[in-house]
Amino acid sequence: MVRLVPVLLALLGSSLPWAERLLVGWLGPRGTSSIVFGLLAFNELAGRDEADVLMVMVIVVLGSVVLHGATAPAAARAFGRAQPRLSA
Repeated sequence: MVRLVPVLLALLGSSLPWAERLLVGWLGPRGTSSIVFGLLAFNELAGRDEADVLMVMVIVVLGSVVLHGATAPAAARAFGRAQPRLSA
């Protein structure tokens, strides 16, 4: 949920409807900032601290991927139901 706020702020000037903004915020790339900040810390630390940072980074990214992967089908169905039907 925390990641949703910056995405919504970044899309304020866009012409996307709110349903699409929410979908982009929920289903967008996972863990990129965690990887960047984790690797920055990993490069500066030594010994046991660098291993701890690396482990936390892996757990956060994998947890995020699993959580959002599990909820993606429900989010896609909700988005599909909210969209007007296209006439054939």
